Amino acid sequence: MPDRRLFKLFAAGLAALPVALFAALFAPAAQAQQRLNLPAGEVFTHPHSQVVVPAELAGLPRGEATLYAEDFLDVGINFDNPITRERLSVYIFRHTNGDVPVWFAQAQASLESQLASQSPELAFEASAFVPPGQPNASGLRAFYTLGEGSARNSTGVALFDTGEWFVKLRASSGRRSAAQLALWMDEALRALEVPVGDGGEVAPVIDCPDRLRFRGRARDVRGDAAGGPLAGLLGNLIMQAAREAHDEEEGADAEPAAPVTWCRDHEIGPVQVVYRANAATDSYLLALGDNGSAVHVAPDVMGQLLADEGDDPSGHYSVSLIMPARNLNFPTQDRMPAPNRVIQLLEANRVTGSVVTWGDERRIEINSDAL
Repeated sequence: MPDRRLFKLFAAGLAALPVALFAALFAPAAQAQQRLNLPAGEVFTHPHSQVVVPAELAGLPRGEATLYAEDFLDVGINFDNPITRERLSVYIFRHTNGDVPVWFAQAQASLESQLASQSPELAFEASAFVPPGQPNASGLRAFYTLGEGSARNSTGVALFDTGEWFVKLRASSGRRSAAQLALWMDEALRALEVPVGDGGEVAPVIDCPDRLRFRGRARDVRGDAAGGPLAGLLGNLIMQAAREAHDEEEGADAEPAAPVTWCRDHEIGPVQVVYRANAATDSYLLALGDNGSAVHVAPDVMGQLLADEGDDPSGHYSVSLIMPARNLNFPTQDRMPAPNRVIQLLEANRVTGSVVTWGDERRIEINSDAL
C-alpha cells in the first residue's frame, strides 16, 4: 500500500482572533484513516469526480476501501486475490497543486521506496497513455520487474487526472510478467468509468537544468513589515478563488491556461522532492508523500501589497502547506527558505493560520499567538 501519510501535523493551542468577519477558531482534528463500507456487488461512484469503480476489477473482487481525508477528498479501494498474490488499488484524490507529471513521479518514488528490498527494476521506460474516456495521452504509467526474493513478479503504477481529481492505479502480481501486468492494468483502466476531461498530453518529469541556490539562512520576518500572517492567508484565498473562477469558465469562453512544465530539482528524503514550474528560480513545490500534499514556497506578494508605507517586504517569502481541504500557513521568511528550513517549520508546527479551500464556506483562521 502506498505511503499515504508521511507527515501528520497537528496544530495545538491555537486561539482565534476576530479578523474581519471570517476569522474562526483553528483547531483541525487529525485526519485518521476510516474504513469505507461499500454495499457488496454494487459499483462505487466517487461523489465529486463521478468516477465509477466496479465491484470487480479485472477479475479481482473488491476488498477494503479506505477514506484518507474528509468528504471523499482522498479515497482508496483495493481488489485482492491472495491465491495468485495479485492486487489492484484505485486511488482518487483532490488535485490542488502540481500536475500529472509531479504526482506520477511521487507515485513512482513511493513504490520504489516501499519495495526497495525487492529490487524493483523498470521493465520499460515510463510513458504517456490515453486514460479511459480521454481524448489525449494525458496519463503516465510505469511497470517494474521485482527481484527473486519477492513474493510477486511484477508491479506497476498509472496516474491521470480528470478535472479537479487525480486517479491512480497500483497493481502487483505473483504470476504475471511486467508485460502481462501492463495488459492487465489496461483492462482494469478500461473498466473504470471516467468523465471526459480536457487534459493535454503529458511527459515524465525530467531533472532541472540547474539546482536552486539558497543564499544565506532564512529566518522569520519580525514585526509588521510582511503584513503579518493575514497577508499569506489572503494570498491563499485569492489564488483559490482565481482557480475556481477559471475552472467554472472552462468550456465556455475562458482562455486555455498556459502549459506548465515541471522539473525535478532534488530529493531531500524518502518521497520528499522539490519540483519547479517552468524551471522557476524564485519558487518551488516540495511534494510530501504520494497523495497530493505539498508545500508551496513563493515570494510573499500579498505582504508587499499590505505593507505600510516605508516598509520594504521585497525578498520575503510565504510558506504554505497545501492539504486536501485547507492550506496551512507558516511564518513569512526573510528570503527564500531552503527545503530543510521548511521541514523545520512543519515539524515544529509553526502554523500561523489556515484557509479552508473545500466546501461552500471559505474562511480564514488565524493563530493569535502568531500576531
